[in-house]
Amino acid sequence: MDKLKLKLQEYYQHCQQQETRTKTGRKAAGRAAAPEMENDILLQFGLPTSKRFVQILHDFVSHSQVNDHLLDYVSKKLKEAARKYLLAPVVSDIDQLGQARDQKRSPYDLLPELGYPVNEYSIFLVGELLYRRNMPAADVLEELKKVQHADSWNDVLLLSKIIHYTTHELYREVKDQDLRFVDEFVQYTRRQDASKAPNKKATPASEGYTPNFRSVTKIQVEDIVFDEQDTPSLIGKLKAGSRYNNITVILEFSELNQVLMSAGELGTEISNFIKKKLADTGREKPTVIDLRVEFGQQLTLDNCYLEIYKPQHRHGQKWVEDKDNLFFVEKILSKKEFEKRSKEVEVKQKIQECLELIGSSYGSYQRLRRLGISEEEAKLRAGLQDELLFKLSTYLHKLKD
Repeated sequence: MDKLKLKLQEYYQHCQQQETRTKTGRKAAGRAAAPEMENDILLQFGLPTSKRFVQILHDFVSHSQVNDHLLDYVSKKLKEAARKYLLAPVVSDIDQLGQARDQKRSPYDLLPELGYPVNEYSIFLVGELLYRRNMPAADVLEELKKVQHADSWNDVLLLSKIIHYTTHELYREVKDQDLRFVDEFVQYTRRQDASKAPNKKATPASEGYTPNFRSVTKIQVEDIVFDEQDTPSLIGKLKAGSRYNNITVILEFSELNQVLMSAGELGTEISNFIKKKLADTGREKPTVIDLRVEFGQQLTLDNCYLEIYKPQHRHGQKWVEDKDNLFFVEKILSKKEFEKRSKEVEVKQKIQECLELIGSSYGSYQRLRRLGISEEEAKLRAGLQDELLFKLSTYLHKLKD
């Protein structure tokens, strides 16, 4: 038996033993050894340890018995995969990132094939910044190269676990390496941890800042994404003047359903499609629904208004908005509700203007009195001849002072 078959057989036996071990420290050690064996096997074929190639080995060990026929079969499958992979046209890293975003490829496939480790920060850069927030591929690639060059993967992960991380010496070190997205990564991981906690969600009130709310409509939704906690995101574009800006909106499933139900027949179809996806326990996570692929068109949310805000993080003594195009939903309003609220705001503004005018009239009244004009004449000239109006103007003037 050649060395490859011996290695495959050893890997098979190792995985089978893991299945029968009890939950002890030895089992944990066995789990750690499996990826190393997978890397050794794939390396013999010139393959990276990306998910699609590791899956070949996982399918292999799922068989109840191992024999020469099975060993020959998996060897042949690995050779075919290697031939296709190694003979494929050479594509630059930046083009691979762009294609991966368009094709919704798993970061677990992409990162090893680019030569980067799969860890929380690299997955954040690709899965969150590149895929969900539409960060330029060049910026993501530059960050990956910097972290790889400085070998700072573990340092960044450690920082995310430190409460006052900006005062830690590691923070100064990674900043000296000109890493751009460390602060965003720390805030992201903390939001994720807060969302996992039972009955606890990070909100502006719980964090201690006042958000800048804005109401938007006519968002052109291109993709709907469920992340590892099944929290949905809408990815698309929002018109700003004569151009469209990328936007990512995070909301709860109940809010997503409310938005889709307001979007007519297409919205209902998408909602039913999502329900089927959620029922599929074997679905890929994060799950990405490309609306153009699945339904032939994007979805325009023009029958409701979303009240959204950008999350903020503390910078020194101040709270500042994140720089990316990520927003959270605070409230969803129907057109009727929005028009009613807008009318109320307009009326309140007009009332405030009237009150300011009445309050300033008392100042005119005082100036006229100082010029020696009689009280009755001064009230008449200032427009305060009505006694109730005069009292109101007096009190408003005192409030202003």
